[in-house]
Amino acid sequence: MTIKELYQEAVIEDFKSLIYLIEWLVYEKKAITMDRDARNIEYFTEKYRGRLNPELAAYKAKVESGGEQKVI
Repeated sequence: MTIKELYQEAVIEDFKSLIYLIEWLVYEKKAITMDRDARNIEYFTEKYRGRLNPELAAYKAKVESGGEQKVI
């Protein structure tokens, strides 16, 4: 499964946390692309472990406050 497929499933199931995580990794950090294997997300959650929640909270606030949001 690719990250894009995982993202599409997250949108369908309304898994907001996963949606924000994928968008943050792809668009904010530019750490991964949508065509990569979804298992790569585990590596990045480990890499950003200590600061992941604050980073995602800031990204969520940015998106929900009308900041720029990417559409796939």
